[in-house]
Amino acid sequence: MAVGGLLLLAAGAALAVTPVAVPETAAVVPAAAPVAVPDCRGRIDAATSEARFVVDVRLPIKAEGRFAEVEGELKPRRDGQCEVHVRLRADTVDYSGPEWMAKLTRSPAFLDAENHPDVAFDSLAFPAGWLNAGGAIRGRLTLRGRERPVEFTLRPADCDTPGQACPIRVSGEVSRRDFGMQAYRFTVKDNVRFEFAIRLQAAP
Repeated sequence: MAVGGLLLLAAGAALAVTPVAVPETAAVVPAAAPVAVPDCRGRIDAATSEARFVVDVRLPIKAEGRFAEVEGELKPRRDGQCEVHVRLRADTVDYSGPEWMAKLTRSPAFLDAENHPDVAFDSLAFPAGWLNAGGAIRGRLTLRGRERPVEFTLRPADCDTPGQACPIRVSGEVSRRDFGMQAYRFTVKDNVRFEFAIRLQAAP
């Protein structure tokens, strides 16, 4: 066989056995679903919301009061964050405990409900996502005519739409001495715990 024919045969054999690389198709990764940010807007529903306080006494008794009137609103800011404003009435407290504790709670030595019926909490701005995830909310509490900075805890929500399908829960402790409540130190401890379960009115 001629040399040229041998070269052609060899080249053909080389082409026959040379593997051809096939590009792999890139795996398609589905895009993550966007995290829904809760609506930071609504009036507090007084009929379904709750606000209460717990007094830590040095006796084995339950000392807890519930505010019968809860008003306020959750409102958005221009920067996308939220604010919450809560209004309570100290003269509407329904007290769970002995009658002497109920009288003490409303007396001038404690809430002084007759002279200072208004109780208010006004928060500073906080991220809207905290309504779901929880966080520390700072603000100012007005009690017995005195306004003091406080920090409350916004608890993680039990649903995707806090304020509607489940309550917005906030709690925290304050020193009663900061608000001029210094009587009965041998009976009542200094800490007073506030607990809120806020629901919002349905959008019209």
